[in-house]
Amino acid sequence: MANTNIKYESRVCPSCGCSDTGNVSVSSKHPAEYFDLDDLQSHWNGFFKEKVIFSYSRCAKCHLLYSPTFFSDGQLEALYAQMPDNTAGVPLEALEKTQKGYFNILKEYKFEKGGYLETGPDIGLFTKNIISNPALKKFWLFEPNRTVWPTLSKLADSDRLHLSAEMFGFSEVPDQSISVAVMIHVLDHLINPVEILKKLRMKMAPGAVLAVVTHDESSLLAKITGNGWPAYCLQHPQLYSPKTIRALMKEAGFNVVQVQRTVNYFPVTYLFKHLLWAFGIRINVPSWDALQIPLKLGNILTIASPE
Repeated sequence: MANTNIKYESRVCPSCGCSDTGNVSVSSKHPAEYFDLDDLQSHWNGFFKEKVIFSYSRCAKCHLLYSPTFFSDGQLEALYAQMPDNTAGVPLEALEKTQKGYFNILKEYKFEKGGYLETGPDIGLFTKNIISNPALKKFWLFEPNRTVWPTLSKLADSDRLHLSAEMFGFSEVPDQSISVAVMIHVLDHLINPVEILKKLRMKMAPGAVLAVVTHDESSLLAKITGNGWPAYCLQHPQLYSPKTIRALMKEAGFNVVQVQRTVNYFPVTYLFKHLLWAFGIRINVPSWDALQIPLKLGNILTIASPE
């Protein structure tokens, strides 16, 4: 642990703006706010014998769990630039099944003809499920990782597909032109979620559908594993529950239609290894991808529409 030559940002609640946090709710033995940036580099990716995270407190007003001290925009940009694929070790088939489950929930909702907008589509595992919908005339994909663009560009004709490296560069999208918007494990990473959602709302047509997947800090798995829960990490400045995601959406001008726990598919050995790691036990487990089981492991999908 080093002296704090590099200062981090002090934050109020990113949902309601309240500055009253009360006591620390979740932390690590050595909290990240006492390390300098160079020391935190080695704790940025993966699982470690000693977990280091920024302390999470609970907002006294809306009860959102967030870190009052966190990285600045510039520090985050540098850290994300050297971050590997966070799905490494999970078979593509399992990832596709999980994304298909998200789509099966979304497809139950009717929406008017218009555009589709997705932030952080990665290789398009969710996108490919919806790309053939005849009601969608234009696909706006915001993905800063240009290495996946060749894969994304194959999903639709160039006249229907618009790719942007700016994650939230919505200025090119015509106002009220989007009938479906999707954010899968994006909202957990944003230091200004209300601001981004308000910008997105301006692009959505009346009656449009927004689908958001986030972690659920009120889940049974989070309670069992404590601060060893994988979602407690340096990449997440806040984490949501069904209650707090509803409050956030209302603050951003959305009506929540549904909040539902979702199913994830993982190989049994992958789950076993990461459960042991969550409890601080690091051993090598032989990989066997053939047996994949569906579990509700602490993710929620929120369906909302602009007010």
